[in-house]
Amino acid sequence: MAKAELNWYEGMLFFTKTTSGHDLILDASENVGGKDAGLRPKELMLYSLMGCTGMDIVSLLRKMKVIDKLVSFKLETEFETASEHPKVFTKIHLKYIFKFNGEPPKEKVEKAVHLSQEKYCAVSAMLKQVIPEFTYEIVYQ
Repeated sequence: MAKAELNWYEGMLFFTKTTSGHDLILDASENVGGKDAGLRPKELMLYSLMGCTGMDIVSLLRKMKVIDKLVSFKLETEFETASEHPKVFTKIHLKYIFKFNGEPPKEKVEKAVHLSQEKYCAVSAMLKQVIPEFTYEIVYQ
């Protein structure tokens, strides 16, 4: 079984060397005893989601031989949380925003996004099991 650890430093500050060898710092805002020195744990989940599916998309577009036409690609996430504790995510809407040289290869992009959301992205798969409303859209610029 794999193992990960997280170490408390002081206040609300936690740190670790991740399983892939990178530094990770988590902290809270000053109004709850933190020093605002790192990511919030729930915030990290959103970036994990965008990173997971984003990396899938780049990999798939490379395999589909259209990555050279991609000028820019970004992801945005809009979300809502419960008003009462635990303040879990109740809605996530993920936007895939693409800009291509020339006509976008829409069929391939849609296939890549679908494969990421329905087959490859483990973070999406986990979040979909607990978030009542999880949606996404593709935007071309």
